[in-house]
Amino acid sequence: MAKKEIQNYCFVVSPGDILEEKLEEMGMDVNEFARRIGYTPKTVNEILKGKCRVSTEVALNLEYATDIAAEEWLSMQRVYEEDLMRKKMRESLKSQPLWRSDFPLKELSLRNWIKDLDNKDDNVSPILRFFRVASPKAWENYYLSADLKVAFRISLAEAQDPYATSVWLRRGEILAEAIPMEKQNDKKLRSALKKALPQFLNLARAYGSERTMGKPGEIDEGMLKLQELGLSLGIKILYVQNFKSAPIHGMARWYRDIPIIQIHDRFKSRKAFWYTFFHELSHIILHGKKDIFIKNVYHGNKNLQKEEEADLFALKCMADAGLEMDGKLRKFVNV
Repeated sequence: MAKKEIQNYCFVVSPGDILEEKLEEMGMDVNEFARRIGYTPKTVNEILKGKCRVSTEVALNLEYATDIAAEEWLSMQRVYEEDLMRKKMRESLKSQPLWRSDFPLKELSLRNWIKDLDNKDDNVSPILRFFRVASPKAWENYYLSADLKVAFRISLAEAQDPYATSVWLRRGEILAEAIPMEKQNDKKLRSALKKALPQFLNLARAYGSERTMGKPGEIDEGMLKLQELGLSLGIKILYVQNFKSAPIHGMARWYRDIPIIQIHDRFKSRKAFWYTFFHELSHIILHGKKDIFIKNVYHGNKNLQKEEEADLFALKCMADAGLEMDGKLRKFVNV
């Protein structure tokens, strides 16, 4: 794979190029070689120019006449076709600079989320690999249009910045994929989370009174213990720094039959962090497995009642944990 990334596709080698070198090595011209393998000189010239595909039959005939195994000729043909297609796709991607420029590149360049993001030769394919999509159009269909609402149950088209939001979502998926966990049963998990609620409240009581949080990317003791408790119960709690243009607080969703709570890793107030956690936890406990809830992202009025239920749940948890809701926090949660 790494070899492919540094391949210079301006110079694609065909089986015909290798055959030309072999004929020169053997001191044989096209006419003689054509007679030896039973083809016309025209056909041999088409092979040399890459216009005639090396089929299994051709490869076997070339094997007898050149002492190069048929499987090698077939491999050359496969690699040649792959390289041609990669070159074609690369040229196509070069016409997509506007799509790339819509992503929060300055912030992303400071993070190590997308490998080779600033590759000047081909700076679109690293983003495609990050999202695991084949083209900008496929990204658009998945995140913006209704084509794959089965996957999300929402569209990001009306988000403040759908590009930054999609990066934040995908980063959470990557982190989730790196944590091994068995698929969870919805009803059993909800029951387990309800029983474990006092444990979550104890953590909030112990770590929620501190005013500020550390630098982006830092996971303190309280955050780590919260993550460990979640894993023990069958839920992944992820911390992902958001973007200035997409100041998302949190998200709750089921991803590959495993519940995920994804939270911005840095709030001005630690109480705001815990409020957001309880808000997202309520969606897992109270609401549908097929929905996705992203706080601060508008997705119509379809989840308005569920968001209000989540607010009430979070407010009660904050009160039970002894975390007073001051004016700033009330303004943060719009209550």
